[in-house]
Amino acid sequence: MLPPNLPSDISQKRLARAFEKAGFVLDVSGGKGGHYKLICPKTKKFITLQSKIWKQVLKDKLKQAEELGYDASKIMNNY
Repeated sequence: MLPPNLPSDISQKRLARAFEKAGFVLDVSGGKGGHYKLICPKTKKFITLQSKIWKQVLKDKLKQAEELGYDASKIMNNY
């Protein structure tokens, strides 16, 4: 379940660290763009984080993590 109070904007690096603490693997070697690729080690599916992350994008990324079996509130607690 999504936490009720999400920040209006969040840095890409801090959110990537929170996802890493939750169990994702960070992959930044892939091209010359500024996106981060977070890989779920269980299913090998990935979530892409762009550099500008606003509230709606954050909700979408947390929903994707929940679909993969992670707890969104734990991810935001690691933030």
